[in-house]
Amino acid sequence: MTTRIEQLVTALRTTLAGSEEISTSELIALSALAPELQSTLRVKTTGLADPRAALALAAGTEVLAHETVRNQIHCAHLLEATGAHQLEVTQIDAVRASTWDLASEPVLATTRPSYKNAAELLSAWLNIDIFEARRRVNDAHLMICQFDAQGNRCSAQFAGLAQRFNTVGPDPRESLSAARRLEKFEPTTGEFDSPGTASALDSTGQLLEHTALGILAESEPKTRTKKLNRLIKSAKEQATLEDPQADAGIYRKGEKDGLIIYEVRLIPLDAEDFESLLAQADNPRTLAGAASRQLDGEQNPTQNPDAVPDHPDFVTDEEAASATWNPLTEASVARRRLQALMTLLKVNGKKVSRLLAQRNQNPAATQPTESDEPEIPVVRPTVMVHLTLKELTGLATTYGVTEHGFALRPAQLRQVLARAKIIPLVLGGRGEILDIGREQRNFPRYMRRAIKARDRGCIVPGCTVPPEHCELHHIWWWSRGGPTAVYLGCCLCTAHHHDVHAQTLKVISHGGLPQVILPKFVDPAQVPRRNSINDRPEV
Repeated sequence: MTTRIEQLVTALRTTLAGSEEISTSELIALSALAPELQSTLRVKTTGLADPRAALALAAGTEVLAHETVRNQIHCAHLLEATGAHQLEVTQIDAVRASTWDLASEPVLATTRPSYKNAAELLSAWLNIDIFEARRRVNDAHLMICQFDAQGNRCSAQFAGLAQRFNTVGPDPRESLSAARRLEKFEPTTGEFDSPGTASALDSTGQLLEHTALGILAESEPKTRTKKLNRLIKSAKEQATLEDPQADAGIYRKGEKDGLIIYEVRLIPLDAEDFESLLAQADNPRTLAGAASRQLDGEQNPTQNPDAVPDHPDFVTDEEAASATWNPLTEASVARRRLQALMTLLKVNGKKVSRLLAQRNQNPAATQPTESDEPEIPVVRPTVMVHLTLKELTGLATTYGVTEHGFALRPAQLRQVLARAKIIPLVLGGRGEILDIGREQRNFPRYMRRAIKARDRGCIVPGCTVPPEHCELHHIWWWSRGGPTAVYLGCCLCTAHHHDVHAQTLKVISHGGLPQVILPKFVDPAQVPRRNSINDRPEV
């Protein structure tokens, strides 16, 4: 049975969809009704028990949030387009008190107005920060229209992003964020020049805006974010003439909350070593990762964790024990990574000290011996570089990509291939591994390297778990008679590996490349897809 509210909603929808013009008073009434509806929904649904209704309400509220963002920018545009900042103060006061007469004409200030521009009025009217008000007005220039020195309307600065911004469905905040970031690469116009449209180009000569629109068409949000960040980074590198390597180093940035803050700037080759070290230090499957979860950096790994460490005479055993990190309380990710780095530095320092002592006693003994190997589990970074066979034969004009996504320029790539213990892995045109073995019960080391080099992390779209933390999954399950082969193996993080075996996710192999079919409620079309968040950047 149709209720009274449903009948009213149907009638209101019919009226809004009609061709007849809506008066200003009706627009104001609708604007006042919207927050009342949301307040009613929040109050009346407090005791809601049906989870399906909760899902429907969440979807409707998200659409409303998108429209609110669009309306915020639209209203900032209206303030500027109508010259609202030139109103007399009495007129503004009347609107605030809801005593203004719609039938009368607005009265503008005959002398200097109270507000210089629309942003200042918006800040005072809504009691928001002036910087937020200025940003909304500028966003209106990016997404709706610009104004020249004479007040004439001009097209929006980013027409393509503006169209996406005003389209129901995509999150308008993504379009706004992209436009704000791309605006920094646009040339500054003079005071009396006509406002321009997007003109900044990427490294391939295509408009940055068009490239950004292609990225925003990706279906997975994390992938969109990472690729857009990569595009902005590439544009910044293209815009600067400075040598970034000159700024590499460690900078002390001050102190906060009793901690000393350092900033580390690395070239891609050093960054890959660093990322490999951090990833392994946080991996519970490695000796160093397990040690960082169990022992404090100041303890000896061979001693009893419950033992009281050495301490000065004026410190009691109880005080020393209470000051020792409790191994039952697992350290944070950041703490584990720092501990692994500090352990590496301390072990290296002790090793150098022993070598110097040996050299002083016997100058001929300058080479390290087996006894110099540290007993503490130490991370040994492994660098893998991805390049195609075509690129391998044209190193002067190409580049490589490390396991963690750092782009290596031609000169750096040649250094990598000439360095000891570097593993160049050659990939085919579609990303297949060439000539890397096949069946065994467990994936051997060379197969693990091949699969991780191909997948570069968990293959579920949007997942950011790196290859070091992934598990290898048999696409054709071993328990169901599947073989152990590179083309039938893939990287999955622990959570998504459980999801596959719980049959929430499905993994298939297509042409040697694993692909994921997401649940129907996420992807009703059930299109096989592959995580592209770790795709090599275009530079």
